[in-house]
Amino acid sequence: MKLDRNGRIRPWRFYLHSVAGMLVPRFIKIYRRKLLLKNWEQRADASIIKERVDFYCLPDSPFSLGEDAPKIKDINLHTTHSRYYFDLHQILGGFPGGKRVGFVQGDILSNPPYPSLMKGRRLIDGHENGVILNLDKIRHFCVPADPIPFEEKMPKLIFRGEAEGKPARLRFLEMWFDHPLCDLGDTAKKRKSQWFKEPIKMADHFKYKFVLTLEGNDVSSALMWVMASNCIPVMPRPTVESWLMHSRLIPGVHYIEIKPDFSDVDKQIEYYASHPEEAKKISEASKNWIRQFEDEKREKIISALIVDKYLKLSGQM
Repeated sequence: MKLDRNGRIRPWRFYLHSVAGMLVPRFIKIYRRKLLLKNWEQRADASIIKERVDFYCLPDSPFSLGEDAPKIKDINLHTTHSRYYFDLHQILGGFPGGKRVGFVQGDILSNPPYPSLMKGRRLIDGHENGVILNLDKIRHFCVPADPIPFEEKMPKLIFRGEAEGKPARLRFLEMWFDHPLCDLGDTAKKRKSQWFKEPIKMADHFKYKFVLTLEGNDVSSALMWVMASNCIPVMPRPTVESWLMHSRLIPGVHYIEIKPDFSDVDKQIEYYASHPEEAKKISEASKNWIRQFEDEKREKIISALIVDKYLKLSGQM
């Protein structure tokens, strides 16, 4: 789908495209899915596709669904948030409506009791039940054009975001708000905190070398666009992973790792500010990581194969 100048999916384009897709009969979508998957094993990137399918869908042996698992045809706008429903429909629309799937929508607060399709999974016991699909793309998928070379950016850490109800962000602001190497701000306007600052545009973040990407309720929604820019994400080791494959990101290679208690933020920023060549390598590796998600056809093949594997292991294909 065409992106705007900020690398985001325009909402009107997303909803128009999604509603138009719902008008296509299921038998045509099933035919398109079979055509999409025809001879995918002969692609030059077939090994990459299989590896990613197995990463997103961890189960490798037959499993049983819970009694509450709905049929595909029964997942609708009355029971599902529109952003999740339309993304899910684009994938599941190519499969028979009578098949059953576990499905969890919204922020990932816990892992499900049996394998279920969802946006992400918590990296704790039971994470193998989280079968990841690329959902809520309109919020998380963003590949902006950053015109400022890394060398020309300010060697400071930038953050703008709502902190209310997010303990980690509040703690970070309390610890580092006044530090000279940081430009931080809580943008929540309903209850303006002592750290309140007005929101800034995405492009204004590009003036800085380092961008704080803390997890909120689950994954950081900013992480993809920060990695796609010429900046460097700064964050603790992820506790949740989604389509971006967070658990495969390597500290010191794809991002600057800080301790979960944020006690070493100044040391990390000072180190990489004084070692610009090392920092630039991280920026380049981070940007290169995002490039693997830019082949739209490959992403569709992977999504369809995840559901195909899921249905086979649950005894339905």
